[in-house]
Amino acid sequence: MRLIYWCYRWLERLRGWLTRRFTPAGGFVLVGLALAGTLASDPGQTSGHQAFVLLFALLLVALAVSPFFRISVAVNRRLPRFATLGEPLRYRVVLLNRTPQIQRGLDYLEDMTGDGLSYEAFVERVRPGRRSRTFRLSAPLLPAQAAMARACVVPPLPAGGRIEMSAELIPLRRGLLEFKGAWLGRRDPLGLFRSLRRVAQPGTVVVLPKRYPLPAVSLPGQARYQHGGVAFASGVGESEEFAALREYRRGDSLRRVHWRVSARLGRPVVREYQDEFFVRHALVLDTFGDASMDVLFEEAVSIAASFACTVPDQDSLLDLLFVGPKAVCVTTGRGVGHAEQMLETLACARPCREPRFADLQELVLRYSHRISGCILVLLEWDALRRRLVRELRARRIPTWAFVIVSAGEELQPAEGSPLDQPDRLVVLEAGRIEEGLRRL
Repeated sequence: MRLIYWCYRWLERLRGWLTRRFTPAGGFVLVGLALAGTLASDPGQTSGHQAFVLLFALLLVALAVSPFFRISVAVNRRLPRFATLGEPLRYRVVLLNRTPQIQRGLDYLEDMTGDGLSYEAFVERVRPGRRSRTFRLSAPLLPAQAAMARACVVPPLPAGGRIEMSAELIPLRRGLLEFKGAWLGRRDPLGLFRSLRRVAQPGTVVVLPKRYPLPAVSLPGQARYQHGGVAFASGVGESEEFAALREYRRGDSLRRVHWRVSARLGRPVVREYQDEFFVRHALVLDTFGDASMDVLFEEAVSIAASFACTVPDQDSLLDLLFVGPKAVCVTTGRGVGHAEQMLETLACARPCREPRFADLQELVLRYSHRISGCILVLLEWDALRRRLVRELRARRIPTWAFVIVSAGEELQPAEGSPLDQPDRLVVLEAGRIEEGLRRL
């Protein structure tokens, strides 16, 4: 396994170097050189020898001029705060020429390649798991790049001047996208090879999960009494909804006296409050699974992000609950927090390899007294998940369960009591999530 990992790291570094150094035309010449080399191995193939010598001479000329590239340019990116997984991220780049010459024929490339996965993550993904009985090594399971960015052609840079240009990339992973720096390259006269100079310019963008459009659905649950009201999250202590003013009665707290009105009327007047009832849903994300279920986990995060953007618009509260290295609870809706906070939390969610589903069940049941309904986003439909549904139904909490299965897989009917079945069970197939959600 160490040897396989070393080969993986070496190939990733080679791929990054070739991508930066060779233009598309240079890549074509490089492939042609490899093919001509195979033909040149046959002594009777004179055309193969001629093609090999010609292509090799072209690359040799292109490489010969690379050491003579000197430039001094300052780079300043204007990055947005957020991006979305799989969607183009467009931003502006300001280049300042610090040389007394006009700079022409430059290319701008981002430095975000890295060395791919760590050894532990590599072993996790390659070794067989519950859903994969054989060793696997495929591009979707082993993303080495955080983003896909192409070289941008830089307009002519005036001597001592500056220009502003647009750049674009596509994020390939959730979480924090880190920019290490930028590469400025100049193509050789043949347009095959780039001479590069690196400019250190760090930057970060939070890549949010992919979201799916949801139809207008009526989520389960009725309004419940919320101890402390909506203001529980924006102040210290407890609060209730203001109802009216009334005369002072013996035993009323002096903290509720409205002194301004009391002074105007000449008698003590106190504020009267009423308990607040409103709808509050729990959005529970299942994070427990081995590396073979990472594709399902990414779909689960996208489904949770879709509900996080939709439920707060229904004049209700939404609690996001999941277990990672520690238990997480984030609340949005009705002026408490924003959907961006929940999306930012989901962007950093990672799968949990330890069998700790009991911790998630304990977390959900701890908040069950104040939730009106529960939305479960599950990776499996086993006895542990059905037990959580049974506990919620015993507390008369309406429950929707979204179970994600692999492409072509069908959910097997579970044996047990009807109490183990949620109010609505939705099976979503990976790769066809949007189609499944559209049928809600």
